[in-house]
Amino acid sequence: MSGLYGDTADRAYEQAGFGAPVRRGDRPAIVVVDLTRGFTEDSYPSGADLTDVVTATTRLIEAARALGVPVIFTAIAYTEAEVAGDSVAWLRKAPGMRALLEGSEAVDIDPRLPRRSGHDLLVVKKGASAFFGTNLAATLTALGCDTVVVCGATTSGCVRATVVDAVQSGFPVLVPRECVGDRATGPADAALFDIQAKYGDVISLEDAVGYVGSPPRRSVLQGALADLADVPAVSRWVRSKDIRLHALDYGGELPPLVVLPGITSPAITMDFVARELTDLVRPVVVDVRGRGLSDDGEGYGLAEYASDTEALISGLGLDRPLLLGHSMGARIAAVVAARAAIPLRGAVLVDPPMSGPGRAPYPTSLDAFLRQLSEARRGTDADEVAASWPAWPRREQELRARWLSSCAQQAIAATHHGFEHEDFFDWWPAVPTPVAMLYGADSPVVTATGAQQAAASNPAAALHPIPGAGHMVFWDAPTTALATLRRALRTILSPARPHPRQHA
Repeated sequence: MSGLYGDTADRAYEQAGFGAPVRRGDRPAIVVVDLTRGFTEDSYPSGADLTDVVTATTRLIEAARALGVPVIFTAIAYTEAEVAGDSVAWLRKAPGMRALLEGSEAVDIDPRLPRRSGHDLLVVKKGASAFFGTNLAATLTALGCDTVVVCGATTSGCVRATVVDAVQSGFPVLVPRECVGDRATGPADAALFDIQAKYGDVISLEDAVGYVGSPPRRSVLQGALADLADVPAVSRWVRSKDIRLHALDYGGELPPLVVLPGITSPAITMDFVARELTDLVRPVVVDVRGRGLSDDGEGYGLAEYASDTEALISGLGLDRPLLLGHSMGARIAAVVAARAAIPLRGAVLVDPPMSGPGRAPYPTSLDAFLRQLSEARRGTDADEVAASWPAWPRREQELRARWLSSCAQQAIAATHHGFEHEDFFDWWPAVPTPVAMLYGADSPVVTATGAQQAAASNPAAALHPIPGAGHMVFWDAPTTALATLRRALRTILSPARPHPRQHA
């Protein structure tokens, strides 16, 4: 307890069984309650100077951004009829809030807060609780959130009401004391005492920043490790500076093929592709940093990924390898090939994300990736994976269920950010021949327009649309995609043969 009302009160609450700590989940969301100008500026009847609260909340939001933690804002706003009439009982009790008129500056989110218009959700409410009469509970559930961090104003009113309803909706609650404010200290202190005793944990800003800004630990399940016994490959390890990288080496004397998987795909998930190529090449499938058995890293940009790939090629002594990358891996392959620091035989890029600055956003949201990661961490199975990927072969659904938890949340969030801030076309025109691009004919990632731009900006590349495939080309249409990949690899391995262009 807080000691606010003395040792006697503390003992009474403890004897009653109150004040136990809440369980913190690994998928938090921040709910910023009513930090609108009508509450954060003392020029409004309903307001007070909450500059310190706005500053502290800004710091918390910025810590959360790097890991893709959802931030949801709320605002109270009334129509002209509600303000002028008696239909809202609360306005009869608190007439100062009639200033909170729809469309007025009073209901604007405080401009000092880092709200991203068009990205951060805004819940408009009529009552004290952010849950009452709104879809907030459904939204948090849809985002896969398992803990709510409540900030805002006022501590004794809308914050406390939101905390109570959050618990009643099934969410553990944390309240950073520096991120909530009120018009007077007495009611605020009483509310925080009550929250700590019955509904949530009142914590420090430092604790909150550490919680939302520190990704949950990765885990490799025993069942996932057992999968390696069924893979006809040997684990190989190399160092890229301080990072230990793991790869599955399928062996043989044929030309090496370095395989770079996608954003949430550890090396083993490409096993079904590698097996079909061992008569043509020696596949070496990489656990990209932050995935599978490879270490986490300080950075997850294309430069770091490319340097890791070059270190792996050098460390394993791979002579003039080919590169095969899918999605994120295709972008990495493009950078490695364009940098030309390592001699290559050629490259095959499969459905590379073409999003970037000034382009349409990547079609799968970060929230969707993190929701699937959260499911994997709490324990998922192939049936649940099938709900998202119903057309996948059953073995691939099982592997994803067991291996997705090995992916670092920070790696996923940073890579997704890179999809929209690192431009694929900065590198693609400089990728030397021989090079081929495979893409799903129905892919939302490489659209018809994107394929046309790829063809125009690197005319020597061979483009191959895969009918019936979306972005997950090998999973969606394995027979056609693998046959096309084999033809592309044969062409690259036989440089005397022509490289016909095919594109939609």
